[in-house]
Amino acid sequence: MAGTRLLIEESVKAEFIPLLVAACKEIQPGDPLDPATSMGAIVDDNQLNQVLQYIDIGNEQGANVITGGQQSMKKTGGYFLGPTIFDNVDNDMCIAQEEIFGPVMAVISFTDAEQAIAIANDSKFGLAAGIWTADLNKSHKVAKALRAGSVWINNYNGGDMTVPFGGFKQSGNARDKSLHALDKYTELKTTLIQLEAE
Repeated sequence: MAGTRLLIEESVKAEFIPLLVAACKEIQPGDPLDPATSMGAIVDDNQLNQVLQYIDIGNEQGANVITGGQQSMKKTGGYFLGPTIFDNVDNDMCIAQEEIFGPVMAVISFTDAEQAIAIANDSKFGLAAGIWTADLNKSHKVAKALRAGSVWINNYNGGDMTVPFGGFKQSGNARDKSLHALDKYTELKTTLIQLEAE
């Protein structure tokens, strides 16, 4: 459930983006056997090349890389790529609409909750969403309107085995975990009995 689109209110964007870039500098790929490493490699060269192609497409479509965007640690022979953040992204760009399966984030700004909801729901996917706000009433309104299987408020990726997991639209169907998952392993049988002969 890696969040790939960051919708940020225009009024706080200038203050927030430098903090985001600084946080990314603390999350750099490294040896996965080193306990200090918080980010490993891309699974293989095919996936690395695909992620790099998406980065090229983002640049071609007019978004701006503000950190990352290049393969790192090439001498190791591994498929390493640090966090990449694009700014000035339109929601119709490939990097905002397609699943990249790599450490790439698309930053999209909005001016009010209604616009944020419209942008968030303008996707063929709907696995998860996170909302950060000090306004609890607004958070409930937005969470209800989002077409996502999981919505977190002021946190991300929380939950346990008792909480249903699954998405909307092309992000999966049914629900794993929780009692709802038992339905997936149950076969229903209908038996009709006529008590009186015709």
